[in-house]
Amino acid sequence: MRSPRSRFEIACRVAAFALLGWLLGSSVIPSTPPSLERASVSEIASRLPAWTRAPANTAFHGEFASTPESWIVDWLAALRHSGHVVSWSGAPAALALAAETLPDPAGDVRIDVAAPESAKVLLADDGGVIDSAKVTGFGASVVTPMAIGSIVARVGDERAAIAELDSVATRSIVVIGNAGWEGKFIVSALEERGWPVIARFAVAPNVDVAQGVLARLDTSRVAAVIAIDSMVQSQTDALERFVKSGGGLVLAGPSSVAPGLRSLAPGVRGARTRSTLHAADTMRLGSTGFYPVAALNPGAIALERRGEGIALAARRVGAGRVLQVGYDDSWRWRMAGAPGSERAHREWWSRVVSAVAYVPSANTSEVRAGWGSAPLAGLVDRLGASRPELPNRSTRAPIDPRVFLVAIMILLIAEWGSRRLRGLR
Repeated sequence: MRSPRSRFEIACRVAAFALLGWLLGSSVIPSTPPSLERASVSEIASRLPAWTRAPANTAFHGEFASTPESWIVDWLAALRHSGHVVSWSGAPAALALAAETLPDPAGDVRIDVAAPESAKVLLADDGGVIDSAKVTGFGASVVTPMAIGSIVARVGDERAAIAELDSVATRSIVVIGNAGWEGKFIVSALEERGWPVIARFAVAPNVDVAQGVLARLDTSRVAAVIAIDSMVQSQTDALERFVKSGGGLVLAGPSSVAPGLRSLAPGVRGARTRSTLHAADTMRLGSTGFYPVAALNPGAIALERRGEGIALAARRVGAGRVLQVGYDDSWRWRMAGAPGSERAHREWWSRVVSAVAYVPSANTSEVRAGWGSAPLAGLVDRLGASRPELPNRSTRAPIDPRVFLVAIMILLIAEWGSRRLRGLR
């Protein structure tokens, strides 16, 4: 059995030869020390080809004052998946952009932008600048008569973009109610805007007058229905099927009190309120009073308030949408309002109808968004959250080989000294 001193001598010899073998191996196959490459957002595009050819133990770090283009982020994500450590730091503006072609004969486009509060957003398309807006609250919204090509939003150096939108084919609007000034001027406003209108008005018990032919109420021909008063209760079953299949319904004034429509209405209609008017007063929307929504039904939201009451409320029922309009006698606004009130009345009713009108789900006029529409969110999704750069391990000085030579000599001297003390050579 070997003594402890003998085992110590063997250990010294094995360690000495192991260090000697490591030195010989590292001289034949030199190891590349880990390294860190960094680049700013303006430099990174030109650095990517060289980064792709870098050794596998090279880490990359981007310093981004704004979000790089999508193809750069895709390239960095590919490097990350190939085994490289990829990180980034900086504070680009959180910007998101969405746009949709409204179901409106004029082809209006609504652009919604989310950005930091008080930021100034510049909107443009391929034809030039569309508008600018200051963000208040959660974001800003702009309606433009048309958009040429792609739409771009800028906040400082940050840029978000979406592709060109498709147009929308408008379907007919059905107006149902008792004959009166409100129905007459709603039809006039929609037709002046370009909407195809089918009207049905009651002039006496069991006596109706109609404009256009409506064989069946379905979304293949009709985009929305406007119910002016409780006369529409004879159509409640057909209306419910129409709305649940995706059609839109506008309940104007007293129409929401129809018993069959209460299950569709966004809320319960309150008592009519009236404003004090004088002969010289200029009419505005709601000047003659309105029917406030006293209580909202489940799933409904208030879109507009007037004083203490809700003037506009909306609710989704099945695949369709229902909008309850509390304003009454809007025709007075058109006829006795300030200059431009006729156009304002026309555009207001068109916006009301557009808010609920049926649009086929296959149509790409739905809200268009993608990676480029929310660049910071896409960057975080592909590369992770912002973090400080990793320590540059290439700055560490390699261990001097002479240290290993000294260690080998110490081990061999220890072995030799132990053997000499035992009387061995």
